[in-house]
Amino acid sequence: MKINKLFNLALVLFGSFYLTSCHEMDLFPQDQLGPDNFWKSERDIEMGLTGVYSKMRNGYMDWNMYWLEGITDNAYCRHGSQMVFFNMQQGYIEPTTGGPVSDIYAGSYVGISACNVFLKNFYQVKEAIFTSDSDANKYEAEVRFLRAYCYFNLAMHYGDVPLYKELLDTIDDYKVKQSSAEDVYAFINEDLDFAIENLEDVAYASGHAVKSSAKALKARVALFRGDWKTVEDETKGIINAGKNKLADTYESIFIKREGQANNPEIIFSINYLNPDYRHNAEMEFYYWNALTPTKDLIDIYDTEKDTRFKSWYVYVGKGEKTWTNPFGEEVEMEQTSLTGYVLLKHFDKNNKSIYANTAYDFRTDNNIIVLRYADVLLMYVEAMLEQNNGVTTDPLAVQSFNSIRERAGLETLSSVTRDGLRNERRRELAFEGLRHFDLVRWKIAKDVMNNLVTPGGPCHFEDRYYVWPFPQSEIDINPKLDQKSGY
Repeated sequence: MKINKLFNLALVLFGSFYLTSCHEMDLFPQDQLGPDNFWKSERDIEMGLTGVYSKMRNGYMDWNMYWLEGITDNAYCRHGSQMVFFNMQQGYIEPTTGGPVSDIYAGSYVGISACNVFLKNFYQVKEAIFTSDSDANKYEAEVRFLRAYCYFNLAMHYGDVPLYKELLDTIDDYKVKQSSAEDVYAFINEDLDFAIENLEDVAYASGHAVKSSAKALKARVALFRGDWKTVEDETKGIINAGKNKLADTYESIFIKREGQANNPEIIFSINYLNPDYRHNAEMEFYYWNALTPTKDLIDIYDTEKDTRFKSWYVYVGKGEKTWTNPFGEEVEMEQTSLTGYVLLKHFDKNNKSIYANTAYDFRTDNNIIVLRYADVLLMYVEAMLEQNNGVTTDPLAVQSFNSIRERAGLETLSSVTRDGLRNERRRELAFEGLRHFDLVRWKIAKDVMNNLVTPGGPCHFEDRYYVWPFPQSEIDINPKLDQKSGY
């Protein structure tokens, strides 16, 4: 445990050094926990890999990704420390905005640096530790999958970003101009192709990436770029492999106590474990009503038939905070709902004892779902309809689409249209941090957001917001960065 904590500390230091001012370089000696005193066995490799995974709880790649719904038409954000989302919804996105604009940038590079630290040391010792290339390649593949995840988190928000393919020696080495988005995406796909080739071809279960994790992430990257053939190939490969299926209940996907372990729908998640690794989703989104569903979102559900609506939301009335839980008890949250609706999707509502909690008792270790099979099915459907002028009768696409609707208690369809797919994505994936991703890649964010009125007033979106600015603090550190157009 002591070694593990030291290694995690080293990753934090290495992952942060390029973000610090130059005079702090002496705080980050690169000879600590190197091959001479740590990387001696496969057990050390495993501990190092655990340290890399821990850095994924950063940069809005963890439970904080749910906050991103607060800059879309799905949600209204009202909670004190997260008011930056309200400001962004109102059209205040600048290099000094802070919040996700700076945290996604910094946190993603912490993850990338952790990956590069691991790989540098791993390459030096792998021949001495492993007798089989396939055994060694599995570790490298996991880290390269995670690095691709971090770089995609950057590229989809900022476009052109600095590209660091390996661990560098000094602060000055990190002061470079951004690489083109094309180069960044090419590097992402190099990492993902290696991961697909070398990760285990088994069902996701342990928290470690598997082949389907890499294929699903490659599909999501291609989805963002409109590379429909790649989306089709990767998602169809997952579907045909038969290792995943839709879960029987929605609760089992998002609530650990309800069955996240070995859940056939989960393809990759960010994992938590009490008591050391917990998060505040239940406290923030349920008890404090910090992120509340908009009526605009609720209106796209069939509130009489759709079991997602019945499972994920409850109406309490604007300015109210009392509701009747699944046990027939009248319970009260600490803060009122400003939209009239309360989010239950990430709340363990079927745990009777939870209603006796006070604020900080709501901290939970539910795993955060990054990739799941329902999204894979919807990506495949979208790829097929976009290759056929916005409509598809492809049998597998229609079957995939209908399987999601049937689970939700809705009628099946004989074909799928672009509008139908987009509405189903919104219904199925609400409050999973993907709505902003969809609005941006469909290039409809401006129209959608400028027609939205929240309890805070009308929203505002400008063309320049499709690509976020570099945080001013990063330009101060790396003056070679060219600020994004319009900022």
